[in-house]
Amino acid sequence: GAIKPVVTFTPNWGNILPGDSVTLTCDVPSTVSEEPRTYHWYKDKRPIRGDQQRLHITSSRVKNSGDYQCQTIGGDISDPVFLGVTINDVILQRPPSAIYEGDPLTLRCHHVKDLIAINTKFFKDDQEIKSSESDSTFHIPNITMSQSGLYKCTKQIHRNDSSNVMERSDVFFISEKELFSPPKIKVTPSRVIEGDEMTVRCDTRLDPLRGGTELHFAFYRDGRTVRGYNVSDTYRVRSSQLKDSGNYTCEVRTASDTVRKMSDGLYIQIYELFSPPEIKVTPSRIIEGDNITMRCDTGLDPLRGGTELHFVFYRDGQTVRGYNVSDTYRVWSAQLEGSGNYTCEVRTRSDTVRKMSDGLYIQITQIHDYTVQNIIRLVISGFALSAAVCFIYFHNKW
Repeated sequence: GAIKPVVTFTPNWGNILPGDSVTLTCDVPSTVSEEPRTYHWYKDKRPIRGDQQRLHITSSRVKNSGDYQCQTIGGDISDPVFLGVTINDVILQRPPSAIYEGDPLTLRCHHVKDLIAINTKFFKDDQEIKSSESDSTFHIPNITMSQSGLYKCTKQIHRNDSSNVMERSDVFFISEKELFSPPKIKVTPSRVIEGDEMTVRCDTRLDPLRGGTELHFAFYRDGRTVRGYNVSDTYRVRSSQLKDSGNYTCEVRTASDTVRKMSDGLYIQIYELFSPPEIKVTPSRIIEGDNITMRCDTGLDPLRGGTELHFVFYRDGQTVRGYNVSDTYRVWSAQLEGSGNYTCEVRTRSDTVRKMSDGLYIQITQIHDYTVQNIIRLVISGFALSAAVCFIYFHNKW
């Protein structure tokens, strides 16, 4: 496809004074193989003389002001870059290209060569930010959006043949562009059920003119890192569990860490696929020889009614019936040694979710003990009845 070059200035000022010199360079992306090229230059969309990579403007004049573009044969034309040649005693120089958050920014309070200048001052929104007798520059290592504003510089100047000192100034509104938009957390699917693969995306938009900027992404749950910085804008949980619920945020930063932005939080609730199982047994009182039915009771999410569940039963931690689609375990003639602490476990067919019940102690009573116990109960009941009858009889007689 077509390759779009970029016009750069040396020195890197977008505005100069008459008589200053500047070199314009047609920079082609480094991915393009180096080979002899012919260049075309344009000013205000009209062809101008020059077929080399660099265009030199020496001792500039006002007529050199305009939008400059370049092009290579078979390539796309560059975006225009404006050069301004201004007649003034003092100018506030700034870069020719757009300024993005995170960029280093240098401003220069520049004066006509024939003048003597002292005491340079810089202001932002009418507040003094720097004063120097000798340094005519003001530098911001990494500009932020809050540093946009009206910048002004002043110099005290006089001519060689005069001691009359005058103050001259220039102003310019610096407005940097957003490198990338504040990120937003997006989750797929919108309703996550345990066992689902969950995809969390840190969505941001990089300015197309800085499309080559490398961004790194990090993800947090309840303020704790779940995935550190990485070039991928996506965090995946292959099999979501209830513990994965929480307030998710993501952070985006440049590779150089000059710009970083945090998203708002998004609470992601992982819903139960099925409820924790519970052991249920019939009959409630078991005598040896009885038939026992144990059920591993659980409730499946109605939206996932077709999910196949498997059940297993344990006694004192030992398997008594392996995994099966039936939620019921039957013992046809219970024996005393069948007494113990019973639990059951439920899992999905894919084994992405599994849950264990609490224990239920099942006591199988010996049939002889049961008969004796019943006789004792009958005798006690008889004595109680006889005593009640005697009490009523003697009470009435008295």
